[in-house]
Amino acid sequence: MSSKINVRENGLHVEFDVRDNGVVELTDFSPVEIAGDRGERLSLQEDVYHPLLEVQITGKSTDNMHGYKHNFSSASLDFRYVTHQMEEKDKTKELVIVLRTDYAMEAVYHMKFFKGIPVVQVWVELKNQSQEEIGLEYVSSFVYRSVSGNGVLPYFEKTDIYTPYNSWCCEARWKKDDIRDLNLTGMPVNGFNMPGFGINRYYYGGRGSWSSCEYLPMGFAHDRETNETYCFEIENSGQWHVEYGSEPGSGLYLALSGPTEAEHGWWKNLKPGDTFVTVPVAFGTVSGGISEAAAALTRYRRAIRRPNEDDEKLNVVFNDYMNCLMGDPTEEKERMIIDKAAELGCEYYCLDAGWYDKGYWWDRVGEWVESPERFPHGLRSVCEYARNKGMIMGLWLEIEVMGIACELAKKLPDDWFICRHGKRHMDNKRYLLDFRNPEVRKYCMSVVDRLIEDYGVGYFKVDYNVTMGYGSDLHSDSCADAILEHYRCLYQWYKEIFAKHPQLVIENCGSGGQRMDYGMLKLLSLQSTSDQTDYIYNSYIAANVASAVTPEQAGMWVYPYEDEEEHVIYNMVNGILLRPYISGMVWKLSDNSMELIREGIALYKELRNDLKTGVPFFPLGFCSVKDEAMAYGVQCDETAYLSVFTPKTDTVDIPLQLDRKIKKVQVIYPKKENCEYRYENGVLTVHMPQKAAARLFKIMY
Repeated sequence: MSSKINVRENGLHVEFDVRDNGVVELTDFSPVEIAGDRGERLSLQEDVYHPLLEVQITGKSTDNMHGYKHNFSSASLDFRYVTHQMEEKDKTKELVIVLRTDYAMEAVYHMKFFKGIPVVQVWVELKNQSQEEIGLEYVSSFVYRSVSGNGVLPYFEKTDIYTPYNSWCCEARWKKDDIRDLNLTGMPVNGFNMPGFGINRYYYGGRGSWSSCEYLPMGFAHDRETNETYCFEIENSGQWHVEYGSEPGSGLYLALSGPTEAEHGWWKNLKPGDTFVTVPVAFGTVSGGISEAAAALTRYRRAIRRPNEDDEKLNVVFNDYMNCLMGDPTEEKERMIIDKAAELGCEYYCLDAGWYDKGYWWDRVGEWVESPERFPHGLRSVCEYARNKGMIMGLWLEIEVMGIACELAKKLPDDWFICRHGKRHMDNKRYLLDFRNPEVRKYCMSVVDRLIEDYGVGYFKVDYNVTMGYGSDLHSDSCADAILEHYRCLYQWYKEIFAKHPQLVIENCGSGGQRMDYGMLKLLSLQSTSDQTDYIYNSYIAANVASAVTPEQAGMWVYPYEDEEEHVIYNMVNGILLRPYISGMVWKLSDNSMELIREGIALYKELRNDLKTGVPFFPLGFCSVKDEAMAYGVQCDETAYLSVFTPKTDTVDIPLQLDRKIKKVQVIYPKKENCEYRYENGVLTVHMPQKAAARLFKIMY
């Protein structure tokens, strides 16, 4: 008879079955109030198993017909229970389950619980304790085989899947699908109305070294019957894989992993004594909808993030790039804009791209020495000028690349770079440095140290505008494994930087939001969310992006480029409930427009202590570029704030269903409201002075 491992933590009920033969199954992962509200767990026969992890090993068969799905691997059933324990720390508890095969392969399954948060972090260690090499083709970080398993209805009659499309200048675009429209329907099997041997799947993932080029590494699934929402993310900056599919005797499964052989060409030769660790993933479930799930993920992301002063203070940054100098800095221009940034109340000043070359700088990056033509008195003089104005100086770096015209790149050996087929990989006139090489890390650290020590830089915007394709075949078991190891070395490099320079602030930028993941954001303070230059389209990103990033880490451009009141207000509302990232054509703005920006920045400084602990909510759901109006809010302990955008209309009705009784709603930006609104029967109706307008509201409990 099987035994059980039961955990009740943070409003979650998590249950594992240890079957008679030692196979361990994750049988329940539910909110406590829903756990047990499930039909009888069906199995076609006693010898049908749903193992805790999926491992595909070279030379091992699949256990059943599976199509392209990553389930039914015979090797997964080889792992049998040995022991388990719960390890307690200050704010976390970690369940550790040890499994072992009869050919001396050990798996250590980790599930970490965070106090008060219904989201866990999961990863797996595989240890080769045999005398033979073992080839790995797929290893799941996490599998749950009973998504939408509570209630009475089968999953295919009640599940919505939210897919997070992402692309350059149009980040965080969610699409909701009834699972039947994704062809993941059930069929009668042995008289049961339940899913059978469906060989199709629904999947998405990251293909190369831009983790969020096509999709965000995360997702939601909603059970309409029980009003339960599942949330998850994969914390890796390279390749990753999300897969939904059906199984007999179980239902809908969700499998999360890093790179795979089938999708990415990943293969790992695990030699005797070696250990492979999967990428960490997060998984959680809440009673409620996407707002409640996004709130849970937000709290989790704060719990795993590197403690740092910047995410406590939330300083206001001015950056000279977007709708401003656009990569054409000079000493004269910088001094003029520094004056404007100081007038606005900015606390950091970041000099963006172009400072290191007199002309076409794109293919000459890599040595990181200022251009004397652009800065005749030296870059240090500009840095000192910003400091004398009360701001900490920042610089743009693209530290992982060297341009093909960079003189240094021509002198370096090939093993400094991503290589394939005996040649350096080039992407848009750039070579890509390989951080697996310790000499590369040493050189890049010397660049950072020099800029900090010689120029007093306290902030870096680290960009990543090109990708390494499917990796490097130099010194690697597979090209994809080189990407995985590159990022693990890059993460360690960042940890070493912060150990040396604990006050340093580093912004994560990958052509805007193309590397927006919590592999990076566990370490770095804030995220550049997009390169979108149109302020209206930017609001569609602003209204959704707190689903992907904590509000205080989501750097959102505030870049007025028209001297018109509603234009300036709209720009400011884009950023206030995120991390306002100031730029724009400030030299052409009138006193009135500058005052509106000053007012917005001053308001943000009043709100930021609330925002760093508040959680996002989406009263109109996730928005689409087809929507005429959007709303995004942050709910805090004592109050809530709501950004309302009307890009294609002038009137919108917004249902406000918060967990507190609302006493009053009022506009707090701009001070001169200049719009009509009323709150009645749980609905806020807003009538703007024109189309393409935005306002910020305060909701009082």
